[in-house]
Amino acid sequence: MFKDIQKKLLLKYPLLWNTKFVPMVAIGLLLHLIFFGLGYLDGTIDFSNRNNLDIEVTCILFGVLLVIIIIILWLINYFKNNSLKSFYSKSKYSLFYEWLQIFVVSALLITFYIPFSVGKQLHQKNYYSLEETTNRCKTIATADMFIDGSFGETQIDSLASGLIDSLGNKVTLNYNPEDANTAAYSTEQESLAVEAVSGYTYKNHIIFNGKKYNQFSLVNRNTFEFTVISREQDSLNKIQIQNWLHQDNQAEVKKLMDNYLSLIREHDLATNLNMDKWFEIVYKAPEFDEFLYIQPYLKQYETDNSYNNYDYATKIGNGERKYSKYFVQQDVLKDKYDMVSEAHTDSFFKIEIILGFLYGAFGLSILIFSFRVTTGKSWLIAVVTTGVINIVYGILTAITGVGDMYAYLILFTILGIMFYFFLIYFNKKNLQLSRIALNLFLWSFIGIIPLIYFLIQEHYLRGEHRYNYNYTSPEYEWMKDHVFHMFCLNFILSILTLFFLSKVIRTWKGISED
Repeated sequence: MFKDIQKKLLLKYPLLWNTKFVPMVAIGLLLHLIFFGLGYLDGTIDFSNRNNLDIEVTCILFGVLLVIIIIILWLINYFKNNSLKSFYSKSKYSLFYEWLQIFVVSALLITFYIPFSVGKQLHQKNYYSLEETTNRCKTIATADMFIDGSFGETQIDSLASGLIDSLGNKVTLNYNPEDANTAAYSTEQESLAVEAVSGYTYKNHIIFNGKKYNQFSLVNRNTFEFTVISREQDSLNKIQIQNWLHQDNQAEVKKLMDNYLSLIREHDLATNLNMDKWFEIVYKAPEFDEFLYIQPYLKQYETDNSYNNYDYATKIGNGERKYSKYFVQQDVLKDKYDMVSEAHTDSFFKIEIILGFLYGAFGLSILIFSFRVTTGKSWLIAVVTTGVINIVYGILTAITGVGDMYAYLILFTILGIMFYFFLIYFNKKNLQLSRIALNLFLWSFIGIIPLIYFLIQEHYLRGEHRYNYNYTSPEYEWMKDHVFHMFCLNFILSILTLFFLSKVIRTWKGISED
């Protein structure tokens, strides 16, 4: 079948025949289908087991090896017939179309991980509908308040922290507390704020609906966070449980515990609790500060933080937590449903990852294309030259200690190579050197815009450091927020540049062998 197709392509579409485009696209699609199936298999969730089937690393390594073998076999057959050594193509943009075919094949081959991740996420997403997943996650998240949930942070004691005086008047501070929230503490004021805020004293209680509760009571416990539940809804769920406790609504608490234990039984997870016993050991109204800590795992799996204490854990914090003899595999349940939750909320295709693969395919296709339009000797010399240039520039940058020097040297070198190539092109002299220059030109022109962009961004960043207060340059912030858009635009402009450059290469007299 493929032989008949190749014969027809040879007669009607010699360029498609020469690149082996049709069989390579078929192989690429088959590769995607295989890895989609492997990803779907890897997405299997064993809710009753601590460990899931994990073949991702094995599949990636296998895929990389397989792609390398396919590319080698493809290039052997592709380089057998170089039309550029025998005749000039009729179309002035035929070289661009040839590169485009190489790019498509390269993209299909190196993006095998994308269908793998899609298959994995699709399988995990299909376990339960979004509504069912949300309801189950809500049960698990809120039940954590009665198992091993963390405690919420209490309010700052303004008097003990020196923020107000004994009369309730605000004290003038020599720092801005908001500076403690900055990402980088580079100024003296920011460091002072961080040190001061870290020394604040917090109250040992909370006030809920006008009643005081100990900071280590059930009322101040947090729910577990799932991505399928928004922050706002998560807060509402916590308030709902707090209201049940505050109003002594035992029926709703027992219903929640029963629903949770139903999930434990459904997935054959281990526990030595039943609903009545669970309620008895944790529900200590009205203060809710004397209760047993439920061990959220099996001891044979986790023992480092496990303790055997049968007394009530009264008024102790997270760092002093002691577990009772009762346990439930909450850690397994949270882990498995967290996977399902993320499968529902994560997008199948992450545009940043796809763009990265496109740049990878562009780089691979340019390497193949440059070998195709020049010679193996000039290609290898260009590779060595690239390595030498980077080593020399790296040493110079290390000696001078100027951080931006390497980027400037690379940028001016790329511009110099471009100028030198077009100088030879118009003068039609020194063809061997022009082949080396062409290779270097093709490999590096895509980096011009990113280099200029980041050098300008670095200029604005240095401008910020001239100030001794928290100042952010609006130009720097704008450029930092639009890095992704720059790379998208750069990719499009690189393809357009190659479109026009292909005509220059076609008419380049040194492209034919002497």
